[in-house]
Amino acid sequence: MNKSKSRKVGKLNKRDRISRMPDSILCHILSFLPTEPAVQTSILSSRWKLVWTSLPNLVFDDKFCYRSGGTSVNNRLTRFENFVNRMLLSNSVNINKFSLHCRKLRYLSCLKFWVALAIMRNVREIEVYLPFGNPFEEGYKPAELPDCIYNSETLEILKLETDFLYKSPSSGICFPRVKKFHVEIHKPNMPDFSICPVLEDLSIVAYLLTNDWKANISISSQTIKRLNLLIERYMGFSNEHQVMIEAPKLEHLFIKDHTLVSYLVHELHSLCDAHIEINYSGERDHPSQADRALQLLKKLSNLQSLYLCDGTIYALGEAYQYLYDARQYFLPTFSNLSFLEVRTREYGGWILPIIFSCSPNLETFVWMMATDDPEDDVEVEWIEPQFVPYCLQFNVKKIEILYHDDDPLEPVKYLLKNCGVLDRMIFRYVGESSNELCKELLMFPRGSKTCEVEFRGKYRD
Repeated sequence: MNKSKSRKVGKLNKRDRISRMPDSILCHILSFLPTEPAVQTSILSSRWKLVWTSLPNLVFDDKFCYRSGGTSVNNRLTRFENFVNRMLLSNSVNINKFSLHCRKLRYLSCLKFWVALAIMRNVREIEVYLPFGNPFEEGYKPAELPDCIYNSETLEILKLETDFLYKSPSSGICFPRVKKFHVEIHKPNMPDFSICPVLEDLSIVAYLLTNDWKANISISSQTIKRLNLLIERYMGFSNEHQVMIEAPKLEHLFIKDHTLVSYLVHELHSLCDAHIEINYSGERDHPSQADRALQLLKKLSNLQSLYLCDGTIYALGEAYQYLYDARQYFLPTFSNLSFLEVRTREYGGWILPIIFSCSPNLETFVWMMATDDPEDDVEVEWIEPQFVPYCLQFNVKKIEILYHDDDPLEPVKYLLKNCGVLDRMIFRYVGESSNELCKELLMFPRGSKTCEVEFRGKYRD
């Protein structure tokens, strides 16, 4: 080989440093790609020809089939199914993740077969997304899982975004190694979480499609530490559903409820933080339903951190006005609460002093006033309390406020004046810059000698 050829080959070798890496590193690089593009790397060179066969993550998405034109939908689906079959059957090495995103499957039996193959290869994580039909149409059938998944000793993460038919194993134990579980509920058929022995992180999306479903959503577990619950509302029916939560080790709770179900909550002594988003409308919902939000909050008295959206604040205000005569017992005492974040619109600001009075050890308060939509012409209602809450006088050290054009300054002035140990107030202004506004704020009297006022941009920018 002459010198010029030798130099040319040397340059090529230097450029293709990736191909000289070990198979384990190449497989790790390919694991960040969907499986079909990862397989296509086999045409790069002989070095890449078989690298894909050891992929630890098998990620299938039928969108790649729909990108290519010239063939019928049926042919594209057939090609996709054959590709998944070939990938799962071509090797028997263990896989870390099996992910399947499909817009349509001709046969649900394929899904059951593929999941079984993944279990046979000691998969650690399974993720399935498949659009569901109408569970109440004649002839509708939910997807089925293979029996082997219920007693897999390697599966730790399970995410199922479609309507599945669940079984209860005769052994009395279900998903023995699953720690993280995401499930969708479409009809009164759901896993029995109480027999999942190591489950810690549970996410539920419940679609309440009709009043024909009278079953409750039961969440009973001695092991879960984190619960995310999303309840979707469908218009045209009243809601008489109930959610039961019994989880003594629960630490983190996130609820986004678009339909305001009733809640039966057993004591949550380990709960540290809660995020409560309830969609309540005075035009749509009866005031008696507002009590459901209140009863839920009464069961969360051990919290250290709490977020309440504007709908939740609205419901609490309705409950206070219409349902309770003995208002001194309206809310429990949140003895451990040190962080509170709320969002209010035109209604609800007046109830904040009531929440303050029930939170004697509050240290940090974040208030998102009105709305981020500049076209939404609203004003936050504020009623100055007769007595200054204890937490404002002695414990609140930090306040952060998101302020919009035309929001009232009275609550800001009140907080600055009555927070006796406040170290910092962060004022985030959304709207046209106003030096006059800043000057006005700086002139407000301050109850704390150490308080500093900071002006910043939009909250969480």
